[in-house]
Amino acid sequence: MKRILYILALALGALALSACGKDNTNSGTDKPIDILDILNSEDKLYQDLTITSKNMGQKMTYSVWLPNGYDETKTYPFLYLLHGYESGDQAHLDRYWVQKGNANKIASDYVKNGGVPMIIVMPNGLSSFYVGNYETYFEEELIPYVEKAFGGNGKRAIAGLSMGGFGTTYHGLKYPANFLYAYAMSPAVMADMKNYVDAQADKSVFPGFTFEVGNQDTTVDNNATHELAEYMKSQGLNVEYIARDGIHYWDFWQECLPKALKKVGEAFSK
Repeated sequence: MKRILYILALALGALALSACGKDNTNSGTDKPIDILDILNSEDKLYQDLTITSKNMGQKMTYSVWLPNGYDETKTYPFLYLLHGYESGDQAHLDRYWVQKGNANKIASDYVKNGGVPMIIVMPNGLSSFYVGNYETYFEEELIPYVEKAFGGNGKRAIAGLSMGGFGTTYHGLKYPANFLYAYAMSPAVMADMKNYVDAQADKSVFPGFTFEVGNQDTTVDNNATHELAEYMKSQGLNVEYIARDGIHYWDFWQECLPKALKKVGEAFSK
């Protein structure tokens, strides 16, 4: 017993030393879990992890948030959280939901308050609108890769803002069987998206949807979003449309995210 306590003390000491002077992040290409992580029960954030994509012809970055008490011997549901359009440096866009959206703190609070433990993946979407080659990369490369690496249980949802709201709507409608819920914040939707609804004879395969828009948002077309939501409702889809005061900015989306996590968690619990 004394020897076990001694080894544990050494491990905890190493953990304290390793944490000194840095935050709870990591980067790399391999699954970044080791014995020190297991001893540390706090939630963890790994930024700028990479995957080599054949479809994109380059290494792509993504960030992963693991809930408090993450256990690599268990499996978890996954939420894919998509960022908006950003010009300039495209190298670290997977960090935006954390740096500007406070996503890790919001997710941590959600789980600590009894929410469903889930793994959140924040991919670098470049300026792709999550379509074309990126669409294939996301569905056929990134999703299988990260869910195998971090322990997916087959349940997944998607959420995002602006360009990411478009991506959320697009993937939720075009690949409905792949997601249990889709939460689009200030989405840049298009009228022809209703064609994806028409293409599915069995409307029961669609995930639940929430569209949340700001009344003072002039960057995207809220009327187009409302029309799409109403059409989806007319076709029997489970759709919620929220319009409230707000502009096209991070303080609005930070208020959206707790609601998105709650909706996603409810879908995971069914």
